[in-house]
Amino acid sequence: MKHRTIWQKYLLVTAFWLLCLWVSTATTWGGQQRVQLDALTIDVDRAAGAYVAEQEVVLQWGDQELRADRLLWFEEAREAQAFGQVHFIDPDSELFGDEMHLNLITGLGRVHNGRILVREPRFHITGSTLSKTGPRSYRVEDGTFTGCDGPVPAWKFTASQLDVTLEGYAWARNAKFYIYDVPVLYLPVIGYPVKTRRQSGLLMPGVGYSDKRGAQLYTSYYHVIAPNQDSTLYLDYLSRMGVGKGLEYRYFFGHDNEGAAKAYHVSGLNNYADRFAFDWRHRGTLPGRVRLRADVEYVSQRDFFSDFGEAAGDYNKDKTESVIWAGRNWGKNNLAGQVKYTRDLQRSNAETLQRLPEVRFSLLRRRFADSPFYFDLETSAVHFYRDQGLTGGRLSLRPSVAGVFRLGGFLDVSTEFGYRERLYSSDQGEERDGRFDVATLLSTRLSRVYNIAGRRVERLQHVLQPEIRYGYRPFEKQSHLPQFDGEDSLSGQNTFSYGLVNRLVARSETVEGQVDYREWLYLRLAQEYDIEKSERHPLAPQGQERRFSDLRAELIVRPTRWNYIDIDTRYDTAGSNNFFTFHVDTGLQDQRGNALSLRYRYNKDLQEYLAARLELALLKPLYLSYENRHSLRGDTNLENRLNLEYRAQCWSLYLTYRNRDGDQNLSVSFALAGLGRSDQPGSRRQPL
Repeated sequence: MKHRTIWQKYLLVTAFWLLCLWVSTATTWGGQQRVQLDALTIDVDRAAGAYVAEQEVVLQWGDQELRADRLLWFEEAREAQAFGQVHFIDPDSELFGDEMHLNLITGLGRVHNGRILVREPRFHITGSTLSKTGPRSYRVEDGTFTGCDGPVPAWKFTASQLDVTLEGYAWARNAKFYIYDVPVLYLPVIGYPVKTRRQSGLLMPGVGYSDKRGAQLYTSYYHVIAPNQDSTLYLDYLSRMGVGKGLEYRYFFGHDNEGAAKAYHVSGLNNYADRFAFDWRHRGTLPGRVRLRADVEYVSQRDFFSDFGEAAGDYNKDKTESVIWAGRNWGKNNLAGQVKYTRDLQRSNAETLQRLPEVRFSLLRRRFADSPFYFDLETSAVHFYRDQGLTGGRLSLRPSVAGVFRLGGFLDVSTEFGYRERLYSSDQGEERDGRFDVATLLSTRLSRVYNIAGRRVERLQHVLQPEIRYGYRPFEKQSHLPQFDGEDSLSGQNTFSYGLVNRLVARSETVEGQVDYREWLYLRLAQEYDIEKSERHPLAPQGQERRFSDLRAELIVRPTRWNYIDIDTRYDTAGSNNFFTFHVDTGLQDQRGNALSLRYRYNKDLQEYLAARLELALLKPLYLSYENRHSLRGDTNLENRLNLEYRAQCWSLYLTYRNRDGDQNLSVSFALAGLGRSDQPGSRRQPL
């Protein structure tokens, strides 16, 4: 919950760091702390009751320090008067001036020709006089404020007088905003709330243009409801679509209960129908240690995603899913329930299957005494509902027993025997089905370490992990059972699957002596051999009579910390001798902000596209990022996005261009260091 208006941020930061300089309690200023005074010469002025220190003077108390050419220290009154090259230092800021008067007990004081440097975020505050006039009030005469370094800052605010009261208001007289030395805005008097807590107010607006939306103006108002709650109201103008109205509510209750609800409505214009969207996300714990999770999403029509979605996974959605889930653990026991509602955005939702509700109970694997045998239990009950089509319920139970052994000190053997019982009650009547399944896994791990003794790598470990798995489930007809989802079609199985994993792990040691392990290479090959299908079992599914499954290969390469290669493929070894899928991700990056990444996706008879992203910092202060997604089926550009940022020392200018499905969108935004960035139409308006 970090919303701030630009003016609030300005005055808030000013007041806060003045507070860091003066502080409001006696303890901070050393009223109760030990004070140490060092200098090349220290004399005692008994008539004035003061210590007179000159040359390389340093006054220290707590974690604060005052340096000057000459200093008078009145020990009884706990007052200091510093002259000549005054330099005050605390953990967060520094103050420079010609003369400083300070009372360590009251915290009141005054600095002439002063300048405050705040380190993080970086700010400069200057004034002919900086005064602390009360416990929570300050005054700056002829003051300036900027986030820029240098004698002529790129931007600054000035005021002839600024009066600040913490948890109250700040009043600036003759306020001006400058770009370099050119004044661009003047207001005779401005009043701002300056509170250390979040404050309600208007947020910075955003502008842009889109072929689909037209001219765009985004405005928003932030409202603080309570310390743990806030809301944001949106009012947007889209010249070709209409007026957008939105509300976002965020909350935080207890130690982990938090969430956000968003609603957004666009009034139709120019043949565009009204559109509405709602989204609710929640994570938390209810009384009784019950975990609650909510992911609720609703849109009135699919066009909402294509018009307002930004990521590929958003703007091409064809359905929405709303899930409310609750669960509780008791040791190795787990009980969970949920309701799930799916809305089809492409066709009528009357035949869409809903799971309202679903309950699962599990006894997680546990051991029989000290034996090598284990058992577990999985149960579920679900009610299937839809307006048109088959409805009903299913109760499923699957207990299992497993044995885990190690033979010969190197071969791991795991065998599991399970039995699944399914009970149905539907429009077709009541049915049941029970069948057992068995699986055995044999695996081992072989490794060898090679001494490389290289400049960066000392040792390299090669690990081989072969495994063989046998699975069996009897072939029985299931045509009499209702077909709701994949659990209702437990086809027979009589297969061997085998795999081989190769790993290369490098060991290195840093200059500081810290040991670091990094996996250079991970390669896994896996395939399945079906005994029944090779014999063309009469109950084997038609069209799946291949002896071998496709060969799956997974490759992950990390030769350095700055580049990577990830490959995931499935290859048809029995039919076309071609790839079913071929997915590749690769990229490289340096520590200066330059990066290049490529993504290739191939799914036989479905899609083939190439995506690229480039980030360049070579042209500093101009930073560039470019993204492209191109379909290789039909040679079509899916999306182009170009972001340009001119990054000065204390301000940035952003230009964003996007072309997706013929919709060109251009947006401009501006940022001042420490004061935030104006709204970005292309990214903020993503209410879901």
